Amino acid sequence: MPTTRKGRRDRTALFLYTETGGGHRTAAQAIDSALQRLAPALGIAIQSRLVDVVSACGHFPLRESILSYGAMLKVRPSPYAAIYHLSNGRKRYRVLGQLGKPFIIRKFRQLVADVQPDVVVSVHPLFSVLSRQTIDSLRLPAPLVVIVTDLVSIHHSWTAADAADHYVVASPEAAEVCAERDIPPAKIHDLGLPIREGFAPAPADRARSKLALGLDARRRTLLVMAGGEGGGRIPRLLPDIAPTLRALDVQIVAVAGKNAALRRKLLKMGGALGEQAKVFGFLENIAEYMQAADALLTKAGPGTIAEAAASALPIVVCDYISGQEAGNLEYVRRRGSGIVAMDAAALGAAVQRLFSGSDDELERLRHAALASARPDAAADIARLLVDAAHLALPEEPLGAAAGSVRV
Repeated sequence: MPTTRKGRRDRTALFLYTETGGGHRTAAQAIDSALQRLAPALGIAIQSRLVDVVSACGHFPLRESILSYGAMLKVRPSPYAAIYHLSNGRKRYRVLGQLGKPFIIRKFRQLVADVQPDVVVSVHPLFSVLSRQTIDSLRLPAPLVVIVTDLVSIHHSWTAADAADHYVVASPEAAEVCAERDIPPAKIHDLGLPIREGFAPAPADRARSKLALGLDARRRTLLVMAGGEGGGRIPRLLPDIAPTLRALDVQIVAVAGKNAALRRKLLKMGGALGEQAKVFGFLENIAEYMQAADALLTKAGPGTIAEAAASALPIVVCDYISGQEAGNLEYVRRRGSGIVAMDAAALGAAVQRLFSGSDDELERLRHAALASARPDAAADIARLLVDAAHLALPEEPLGAAAGSVRV
């Protein structure tokens, strides 16, 4: 085990996620970054391990079925909704968890035994019970902290068997769901959804942000995002509102995510999206585009909603993943941070409302979005991890944090 200069073992945080959408990995990265920033000031060094559990530990057929998540979302009608609802129950999920356990437990147990973590942080619903059983069987003193990355609608897998020592939720609505499932109040922490650094309101001169990205500083800009997997209804709705966007001289920046077929489709639309429309695949600097945009057209992904709120960016929601994102529509309505428009007519009306007159409506939505933001969530969660695992040392600082290793 790595040791500090005084012979103490470095503190180790084990983050568990898998690539079903991009939100679980980015949440883990955001918390880890905050933890690494916090560690030196507390006199500790932290070695973080970020592990894609299904890829690293799972095998056929469990691995293939879980990693087909993105492909299922691109199919219409998607089978994912049926799978979500059929598995969403205490007893049903318990049975499914037991059925899947033989296809992951051996390598997962070996992973945890090798890492010997001081704290286990699960950022995916599938690993709560598995982590609890493994921690207990290895007799590790590490607490299990579950980071619920859904805003409102929480699948029973997150809370199964009250497995975690702490549950971090992203909203009061999510906290209520946990309480209704008999999670003790002391275990529930409403700290917000962790997002990466860089998401912040645009500078007063938004034109400068547009120019820096090669956009027309004089034109209002609509950022279009179809989620990390790039599927859903947005590709079908966008052509319906394209004439309105052109008439209003709205500049389009469309992000297709990981969906190469969607990017090709959008590129073929060419001039139909308006003059100098830009089409991208996955963007690492999406925060910069949020600062340059005047509004965001998106599906109701929790990470996107949280990032847009921190950027004071009004959103128009026109799609959601059945089950896990259904409650996010009311979340947006209740906070007044955007407009929910679920068909072409409503979407066209929303575009007219935002871009045909003055900036008053956009400005109202910007204020509401920022009021709903929780940009310090990752830092608050990092402090919870330090407290929960008693990571801090009462002695002299031990130098810079050890950094991260991703598996």
